[in-house]
Amino acid sequence: MPEPVQGKAAGSAHYWFIGECMVELRRAGPGLLAQSFAGDVYNSAVYFERLTGGKATCFVSAVGTDSVSHALLDEAAGHGLDTRHVAHAPERHPGLYWIELDAHGERSFLYWRADSAARAMLDEAHYSSLQSQTGVCALLYFSGISLAILDEERRTRLLALARQVKESGSMVAFDSNYRPALWESREAALHWCNAATSLCTHALMTFEDEQQLHGDADPSQTLHRLLAAGVQDAVVKLGAKGCLVQTAQLKDALSIPALKAEPVDTTAAGDSFNAAYLAARIQGKNSSEAAQAGCQLAARVVGYRGAIIDKAEW
Repeated sequence: MPEPVQGKAAGSAHYWFIGECMVELRRAGPGLLAQSFAGDVYNSAVYFERLTGGKATCFVSAVGTDSVSHALLDEAAGHGLDTRHVAHAPERHPGLYWIELDAHGERSFLYWRADSAARAMLDEAHYSSLQSQTGVCALLYFSGISLAILDEERRTRLLALARQVKESGSMVAFDSNYRPALWESREAALHWCNAATSLCTHALMTFEDEQQLHGDADPSQTLHRLLAAGVQDAVVKLGAKGCLVQTAQLKDALSIPALKAEPVDTTAAGDSFNAAYLAARIQGKNSSEAAQAGCQLAARVVGYRGAIIDKAEW
C-alpha cells in the first residue's frame, strides 16, 4: 500500500512545478518545421501528471497575453496540468528554442529567450498569491534553469517558497540543470544552486552538470556533498550508465543501471527521469524502486522525437 503524500493528505495535495515553458521548433522534413511546447520543469510536470493522474499537478510560470501564450496554456491544460498559478505578463511572450540532433540522437539548442514571459513570474503579486497557498503544496519542484532566468529578487522569492514548503513537512525537489549561458557568472550559479540544495529534500542532479559547476572528481563526491547539505534523497544521473542513489538512511550508495535504448532524441531524458522518480516516491516506492522507474521512463523517452511523447503513443 503506497504511503500517503509526505506532509499532506493525498486527496488535498497539490504538486507545484515552477519553471519555464518555451516554443520548441525542430526539423520535420525538407523545408518543414514541427512546433511544440517544452521546457525542463514543464516536461517533468507533464510526465509526473501522466504517472500520477491526480489532476493536481500545477505548472507555475508566467506567459504573455498573445495567441502563442494562449496556445501554450491550452496545451498545458490538454496534458492535464493545472494552470491556475500561471501569471500573465502582457508585454512579454514565450521564449523560443531550436533543437538540432546529431546522428546519435544527441541534441543541441539555439535559444531566443531574453524577453521570455517566464522571467516575469514571481513578481510581488504572484509571489504573495503562492505564499498564501503553500499549505496545500505537497511537492515543490524547480531547477537551476528556473533560478537562472530570474532576477535576484525573484530568485529570493522562489527560495523563500521552497523554505516555506519544506518547513511545512512537504517535499522540495531540485535539479541544478546547469546551463552556463543563462547565468551571469559561475560564482552566481554556485551561490544560488547551493542555496537551493540546502533547502531541498530531494536532489536530482546530473553528474556532468555538477562536475562543470562544482569541479567534482567523481559521482561519489557529488553524493557526499548533497547528503552533507542535508538532502534526504540524493540522486546522481549518469546518462547511459544509469544513476547512483543514496538517502540519509542508507549507509552506501545504490547503483541503478540504465535500460538499453536506441536513442532517437535525448531531449527530456533527465526531465522524465525526475518525473518518474518523484512520482514513485510520492506513491510510496523506495529510492531504489523510484530510480528504476526513472531509468525506465528515460529509456522510453529517448526513443521519441521531441521532449514529450504524444498522448496517442503513451
